[in-house]
Amino acid sequence: MPFLGKSKSCSRIHRYLRDTMAKKTTFWKRWSKPYRLTILEELSFKERWEISISRFGVALTVGALVLVVAASVYALVAWTPLKEFVVPGYASENSRLRAIQAEMTADSAIRQLAIQEEYLEALSVLLQGDVVERSIEAPEEGGADGGQPLAEWGLTQEELDLRSRVEEEDRFALQRGQMNETTLRNIPFAPIQGSISSKFNPAIGHFGVDFVAPEGSVIHAVDDGIVVIASYTSDGGYVISVQHPSNRTSVYKHNKSLLVEAGDRVQAGDPIAILGGTGTHSTGPHSHFEWWVDGQPLDPTQWLPEHLEDVSLSE
Repeated sequence: MPFLGKSKSCSRIHRYLRDTMAKKTTFWKRWSKPYRLTILEELSFKERWEISISRFGVALTVGALVLVVAASVYALVAWTPLKEFVVPGYASENSRLRAIQAEMTADSAIRQLAIQEEYLEALSVLLQGDVVERSIEAPEEGGADGGQPLAEWGLTQEELDLRSRVEEEDRFALQRGQMNETTLRNIPFAPIQGSISSKFNPAIGHFGVDFVAPEGSVIHAVDDGIVVIASYTSDGGYVISVQHPSNRTSVYKHNKSLLVEAGDRVQAGDPIAILGGTGTHSTGPHSHFEWWVDGQPLDPTQWLPEHLEDVSLSE
């Protein structure tokens, strides 16, 4: 060694290096030193099983066991329903499906609300005596509006079936089955029994017909639907407007009193008002009835039930 015999400082350095290497060697020897684990019978001390181990081997084995147990627990929690009970805040499958159902219902409600607002705007125009220049289209089925198909959203078949079931339950099916153009125009139930005193004449702004009947007679809904307007106007008096399926609307004016409120659901033939003569445009007790299909007024006398086809026209 070059440091031997040179100086005291060299001697101290030499001892330090020697002690450091000795400690490292001692540490590794201590951890790698083999031991024998033996299992003996208690009475005869006969060896039944033995194994050679070291501290390093024991530490390595314990570490491997910990990793295996941790991986097994993770797989058990992550890939089984056990995660619903173990992981705090994890939503169950039923909760996830209910959330999807609620989202779909809210989406349908928003679209229906937008359509209803269009209807109300159109009805306000109708009550003012104007003609709606455009028709209000019914919402198209999923995919027809150019949107992304539901299957491409990553939804499973179970979720698609759930959406279809929710849409079927939420659909306001007031009239079942397919209807052709003639059926759409037909009026299933007469609003009142009486004679017609004023015919349909859109040229002068008379978009309906006037029925004459004894004051206090009951006025009926001509078809199933929802009451969208039940209020008083200066020219029409007490007015009711009912929205029917397939973009059809019936309007009843100059009533003495109203029997329903906006938002009520009615069926064909249900009493909705009492005949009167309210409003500045009324010259006496009668019922002004209008029939609108796709935003356009139709002559109700052409589409009333058969038993009213022979209704006389008062001169």
